[in-house]
Amino acid sequence: MRIGAGRLEAAGRLRRARLTGCAPARIWGGLRKPLLGGLVLAALLLGVLALDFAADSRQADALTAPAATARYLSLDAGDEHNCALRANQTIRCWGGDGDSAQVDDAPEGRFRVVSAGIVHSCAIREGSGAVVCWGADTNAPDGAFRDVSVGWHYACGVRDDGRLECWGTSNFTKARRSSVSDDGQTDPPEGEFSAVSAGYLHACGLRVSGEIACWGRGSFGRTDAPAGSFTQVSAGTTHSCALRESGAAECWGLNNFGQADVPAGRFTQVSAGAWHSCGLLESGEAECWGDDRYEQSSPLPGPFLAVSAGTRHSCGLRAHGPVCWGERADRLQETSAAPAGGSSGDEGTSGDSAPPPDPIRPDPVE
Repeated sequence: MRIGAGRLEAAGRLRRARLTGCAPARIWGGLRKPLLGGLVLAALLLGVLALDFAADSRQADALTAPAATARYLSLDAGDEHNCALRANQTIRCWGGDGDSAQVDDAPEGRFRVVSAGIVHSCAIREGSGAVVCWGADTNAPDGAFRDVSVGWHYACGVRDDGRLECWGTSNFTKARRSSVSDDGQTDPPEGEFSAVSAGYLHACGLRVSGEIACWGRGSFGRTDAPAGSFTQVSAGTTHSCALRESGAAECWGLNNFGQADVPAGRFTQVSAGAWHSCGLLESGEAECWGDDRYEQSSPLPGPFLAVSAGTRHSCGLRAHGPVCWGERADRLQETSAAPAGGSSGDEGTSGDSAPPPDPIRPDPVE
């Protein structure tokens, strides 16, 4: 029900009935007191209703007020580390897989975009639009960018003129224990784009028309983007997800854990992880689906401002800061902002099935 709408409509009917009942008083002067009483009663009733409506409006404003005072602007869950953009546009990274450079080398200054990958991260500086990367690879092209996304040993960005550019792959293969396959993930299509998302060995971009284009390794149909107009796209390990203008989410690619089986509901954001996916419902609650053996698909209560699916963990951005759930979630919490008693991840597996292939290795099926 719309706030206060039903009560105001009922009050209108009541006020009209009482004034109609007092109409003869305007003809016979001796009956002016009933008319005055009716008018006073109606005025009092309207005053009470106005106060009630104002109280309801303030209550509605209070429900959305935390977003205006949020301590963080965005969040991105990587493999073993996470990065977030604070309200003052500085970067905060935490976690790490024995490589402190992913966390400790986060640059200073003001930024407008940050992306956490497998072994490195990148961000876009405020003002100049320059891309800065740290961790296993610090290489980045010159020029101004509007968006950047880090995948597995490579990254892609959208230049200010809408052109895509990707880099990496063969530049820092020694940083990880496995070789890197070049499947064309650094060869983006031409055209004008508004956003890009780099996954494992494939990437997807959102054209200014709203259409999606994907490139790189195409096994499991991960690059077979659906037709139509979308507002957001997210490339994961072997699947991808996108958000339609209607608020419906859609995923495609490998579906061995149900990571492409989107639940019903209207979403404001979607994120494709390794073997699971997460979305932000219009209510502000997080919804995750797919592999849940590390509880990465069992989100904490909201409301959230954003959600991000990582490898075997997920994170949500509350007004006070990020919280995470899934594997090693206790270590992947942002301790300066996460509330006490947050989710503690399970170091092992749950269930009898073997864990999925490590997403930093080549696909189990080519």
